[in-house]
Amino acid sequence: MDWTKAKNILIVALLVTNLLLLGAYVLREMQRSAAEDEDTRRRILTEYKVFLETEIPKQPAPMAVLFVRPETEDRARIEQALAEQAPIPDDDRESLRSAANAVLERCGLMTENTELAAPFETDGGATTLRYRDVFDGIPIEESYILCTIKDGRIAEIRRKWYTPLELHDTKGEILGPIEALLQLLPEKDKEEAVVVRDMELVYRVDPAGPVAESPVGDTALPAWKITDDKGIITYVAAYAQ
Repeated sequence: MDWTKAKNILIVALLVTNLLLLGAYVLREMQRSAAEDEDTRRRILTEYKVFLETEIPKQPAPMAVLFVRPETEDRARIEQALAEQAPIPDDDRESLRSAANAVLERCGLMTENTELAAPFETDGGATTLRYRDVFDGIPIEESYILCTIKDGRIAEIRRKWYTPLELHDTKGEILGPIEALLQLLPEKDKEEAVVVRDMELVYRVDPAGPVAESPVGDTALPAWKITDDKGIITYVAAYAQ
């Protein structure tokens, strides 16, 4: 047996084992530190009376800005579709949804990005169906289509819409959900309780204008949409600094 060769193989094996153990140790310490940081952030939220009644979203992957085109309503086409609609046979949700979808199809407003948002809104004798604008599973704020149904007919359609065009070729790191919630603290009184009912990642058209060159229209940036128990919505810019 070549003992020199065997010794070298043994040394290499030991080095590889030590490196694997070291890597496992470093990973375990990083995970422990991340968990401690998460616990610290949650304690801060509790101290400032920010309570969560929803699951915390997972950390998103890096995202690019989305170029969008604002759309205008063709009121003549909408009014014609409303005038030609068939009566809604029942007031169950499926019938209301089917009738609204049919009218939106005739108006040319039902696209691959149009998604019905739940729940249905009922006020007195009217029911409102709210549709939202979604790109690759992420809503585009603050887009909407509102279909108001009264007396078995769609009485009104209101719309604010952005058509997604393309993503920018550069992606940025996204702020974690807990870090986003911490951004609420400077804006609130420490004694004021805030109950978070919903939290989701959205695209939102930048009110200050485009931050990157857009071929047509506007720029929608990633943002955290935070909704409290009073229905108040707060948007937090999602790009990490």
